[in-house]
Amino acid sequence: MAPPTGTQLHESDLAIRRLLSDAMAAFAKEDARSQIAEELSRRTGRNITVSILNDYTATTKMTARFPASYVRDFCEITGDDSLQRYLLGARLLDLISVGENELNSQLSRVAKETVLRRLVSSGPIAGR
Repeated sequence: MAPPTGTQLHESDLAIRRLLSDAMAAFAKEDARSQIAEELSRRTGRNITVSILNDYTATTKMTARFPASYVRDFCEITGDDSLQRYLLGARLLDLISVGENELNSQLSRVAKETVLRRLVSSGPIAGR
């Protein structure tokens, strides 16, 4: 496999910055970046400030890179796994997709069984 070109690295860097920014924007708490910075600091043992988070998302601060070791904590804090999914390869994404489809299938089956139990317990259908 050939190493990524400068353009690919640049596109990947921009995508990560966008994913970080989007996850923080969608964080459903007031003063989101401050709370994310505080919790990320607590979990990583590093001093993460709002200014540092802003640098990680700024396209003008290309030397500021979001550490891979923060990804899991960041995603757990924000409740958004888009960044983790972006970093996974195609095979792992396929495995996740299979698992999610199976879970949805099971949930659908359980929902159908619940409706059927309700119908059976309500007695015979009128007019039959």
